[in-house]
Amino acid sequence: MSVRFLHITDTHWSASSIAAGIDPAERLAQLCDWIRAIPAPIDWIVHTGDVVHRGHISEDDGASTRQAIAQLQSLPYPIHFVVGNHDHRRLWPELLGGLPGVPLSSERWAYHFVFGSERLVVLDGRDTLAIDPAGRLDDAQLQNLETLLRFTREPVSVFLHYPPLPLDCDWIDRTMLLSNGRELHALLAAHANRIRGVFFGHVHRPVTQVCQGVLYASAGSSTMLFPNLPNDAAAVTQPDAKPMANYVTLGDSGTLIKAVWGPG
Repeated sequence: MSVRFLHITDTHWSASSIAAGIDPAERLAQLCDWIRAIPAPIDWIVHTGDVVHRGHISEDDGASTRQAIAQLQSLPYPIHFVVGNHDHRRLWPELLGGLPGVPLSSERWAYHFVFGSERLVVLDGRDTLAIDPAGRLDDAQLQNLETLLRFTREPVSVFLHYPPLPLDCDWIDRTMLLSNGRELHALLAAHANRIRGVFFGHVHRPVTQVCQGVLYASAGSSTMLFPNLPNDAAAVTQPDAKPMANYVTLGDSGTLIKAVWGPG
C-alpha cells in the first residue's frame, strides 16, 4: 500500500511584514486554503521547520507560534512539525501535546514512528545561536538513529530542517548546512537500500540530490524564495513565492516526489 504525504516548509509566519512585498500571515492563509483544495489523497503533512519568523529571539512571547500552529492544525490532515532555526521550540510540547512518537533525544524535538509499513524519523538540528543558521544533531540522535537502523527492517524516511550535504551554492554551503551532516549521511548510506529519502527545508527552494544511493529533497517556501545557484553569495529575499509543496508517494516503485504549486 502506498503512503502519500505533503511536504511543506519555511512558512515564517509573522503578524507583520518581514520584507518588502512579503506578508507571511496572508501567505500561510493562502497555503492552507490551497492545501484544502488539493484533489488528491493525503495521509499526513510534514512541515520541515521555520513555522514562524521570530520564534527564536529572546523577546518572543510565543503568540506567533500559537497562531501559526493552530492554523496548520486546522487542516483536515495529521501534521508533523520539524524544528527550524526560527522556531520557538520550548512551546512545542505544550502546543503539540508532547512528542508524537518514540524519543530519539531527551534534549531535542526528535522521534520516530511507524505509519503503515513505513518508519518515519524526525530529527532536530537546532543547536546554539553561535552556529546559527547552521545546525547540528546532538550525539543522542545519531546514536539512537544508528541503533534504530540496525535493529529495524522497515523502509525509512528522515525529516529535518537543515541540508546535511553541500548543495553547490556559495552562501548555503558556507552558512546553512548541518555541521555533522557527513556523519548523518554515513549512517544512512550504510542502509541506503532502506532509505526512502531525507526531506529537509531551510533553503526555501525545491532541490533534489542523490549521494551514495541516498535521496535528499527539499521543498520550497510558500512565503519567500532564496537564490541557490553556484555563485550566489547571499540570501537575497525574493518575494515571488506561491503556495507550494512536494507531494510525495512512498510505494512499491520507490519514492516519487512531485513539486506542486497553487495559484498566486
